[in-house]
Amino acid sequence: MNVMTTILDLPLHPLVVHAPIVLIALLILFGLLYLLVPPVRQRIGWVAAALVLAGPASAYGAIWSGEQLADYVSPNGWSAAIEQHQNYGWWLLWTLVALVPLWGLFAGLDRGRRAALRRNGDAPAPVATEDGEKVSSGSDDPAAAGRKVVMFVVGLIVLALLLLAGWWLFQAGHSGSEMKWGGTVQ
Repeated sequence: MNVMTTILDLPLHPLVVHAPIVLIALLILFGLLYLLVPPVRQRIGWVAAALVLAGPASAYGAIWSGEQLADYVSPNGWSAAIEQHQNYGWWLLWTLVALVPLWGLFAGLDRGRRAALRRNGDAPAPVATEDGEKVSSGSDDPAAAGRKVVMFVVGLIVLALLLLAGWWLFQAGHSGSEMKWGGTVQ
């Protein structure tokens, strides 16, 4: 006999699936803001970082409880719809897992960029040349150009992963609700 975790005699899965829906949707929203609106990064960075970690954990909880439920209601094997729903969940989880180190890299590079800007706030004013043009007296951030390129590339990958996570979240949610509620409303 298959064991299934319950809360008040209700299967855990229908209760747990709402966490990844909310957390991952918020991750996508805050992630896009963090990537595309640099002035808000310092204010929302900790929220986005927490969501980057909570998203995969909630997705795994939904997968784990879903597998228990599927084993309980289909002890002789899962239907193709259940297997497809599970596959969407796993693709979502692996997309979010891939996002974690890249998010950390992007956030670390941004922190370095902000630290360099603060240091350069005390830099000497631009110097006038013989022609009257003002020329910067130099920057104490030799990594600025390379950092911009790496941030751009990593940012594009993070953007793609956020959009892909949104797609997998939609697919997993839609396939699950279609199994439960499909054909109910005419």
